[in-house]
Amino acid sequence: VMFGRPHPHCSLLPVCCSKKGNAGRVEWPKLSSVVGVNCEFVMASFPYSPRLRQPESSAWPDLPPELLEKVFRSLDPLGRVAVRLVCSSWRSCARAAPAPFPAPFEAPLLLLRRQGSGSELAVFSLRRREILPFALPAGRCCGQIGGWLAMASDGDRAVALCNVFSGESVALAQALAFPVAKVVLSAPPTSLGWVAALLSRSGRTVELVRPDSVMSVSGRTTIDAGGSGHGGFQDVAFWRGRLCALADDGAVLAYRANLRARVAAVCELRGEEVGHQLYNWDWRRVNLVESDGELLLVARKVVQGIRRCSCRPRYSVEVEVRRFLPARREWEAATELPGGKAVFVGTAASVAVSPAAALGVRKNCVYFAQRNEGTTSRHAIGVYSLGDRETTVVGIAGGHFVDVEPFWISPSVA
Repeated sequence: VMFGRPHPHCSLLPVCCSKKGNAGRVEWPKLSSVVGVNCEFVMASFPYSPRLRQPESSAWPDLPPELLEKVFRSLDPLGRVAVRLVCSSWRSCARAAPAPFPAPFEAPLLLLRRQGSGSELAVFSLRRREILPFALPAGRCCGQIGGWLAMASDGDRAVALCNVFSGESVALAQALAFPVAKVVLSAPPTSLGWVAALLSRSGRTVELVRPDSVMSVSGRTTIDAGGSGHGGFQDVAFWRGRLCALADDGAVLAYRANLRARVAAVCELRGEEVGHQLYNWDWRRVNLVESDGELLLVARKVVQGIRRCSCRPRYSVEVEVRRFLPARREWEAATELPGGKAVFVGTAASVAVSPAAALGVRKNCVYFAQRNEGTTSRHAIGVYSLGDRETTVVGIAGGHFVDVEPFWISPSVA
C-alpha cells in the first residue's frame, strides 16, 4: 500500500542486473537512493515470497478500535464491505460501530426534525427513500460545507462547526447580531485562510468572521444592508472569492472584504430590471447557488389553477434558473443547468451536485422541500425538471417535518 506519490525521478520497479554471473537476477533500489530524493510515500508493498522473513511489526488488524471506527465511518459502502473481510477483529469492530454517515457519492440529504421542541435531528436519504438513524450534533443547523455542519446555540449566542465524520468542533467568533439565519464558508475548516459569513435572521447584516481562537472584535467585517440602498439581504453565497448577497429588490451585490478593514468594496452584478422580472410573481423564493465557479439564481413560484372535476384549487410550481456571465456582466436564462447538474435549493443551505457522482439524482432538475406549498405536502420533496417543466413528488413518512425549509446536507469528507 502506498501513501502519497513517489518522486517522478524515483522508480520502485526491480532492476535487472547485467553483471557477469548475475544475469537475470532482480535487484530492488536501495533505500538510501529512495530517501535521498525526498519521496512523499511512507511504505511500499513488495511481492510476497515465503522465503522472505516476515518482519516483527504491528499489523493493520492491530489498529485501535476508536481509530478503526473513524476510518470505517468515512468509507463508501464498498469500502465498508472490504473492512469486514479483512479479519475477525475488524468485522467485530464494524458491527459494533454506530450507523455511519452516508457515503460521499450519495444524493444530498434533507434535514428533518420530529414534531415537538427539543427533539433530535435526523436526515432523509433521497436514494434510499428512508429516514436514517444518524445522530447529529445538538443545536440548530444553519449551514454546511461538505461534512461540516454549522450548529447555532441561540441561548449561548454561539455558532460552532462540527464534523459529522470525526466529531471535531471549531468555534466561530460570536456573532454580534443573533439569531443567525445562515452560515456560508469560503472553504472547509481544514483549509488555510477560510472565512465564514453569518447572515442575520433579520437580513440587515452579514458578518465575516474566522475561528474564535484567531479572531478579535476588531478583526471582523460587518456589512450593513441599509447602506446598499436595496433593502435587506435574503440569501448569501461565496463566488470566486467574493461574497454575493441577494437583496430584497432582486439586486445581487458582490462584496470583496478584508477582515482587517472596516468597509467592504461592493459592486452590483445585475440591474434592477432583471430583478423586477423575477419579483413580479405573486409567490416567489429566490436562492443563490454556486456551482463549480458559476453563480446561479434559482427562483420558484406557485401558480394556482382550478381542478376541472371538483372546482378545487390546483397548484403547480414553476422554476426559473439564471446564470451570471462575468464577461458581459449580465444574467441569462438557463434552460439547462451547467454540466447537466442537479440543484438542491433551500433557505439555509443550497448545493449543486453532479448526477454522475451522486446516486439517485436526476440531471437538469431542481430539488426543493418546503412547507405550505400546494403541490407538495408538509412531508414531501419536489423535483422540478427544467427539460419537461414538470414537478414530481417524493413523499416523506415517519412523523418528521422539514426543519428549515429545507436544509440540504452534501455528505462529503471535505
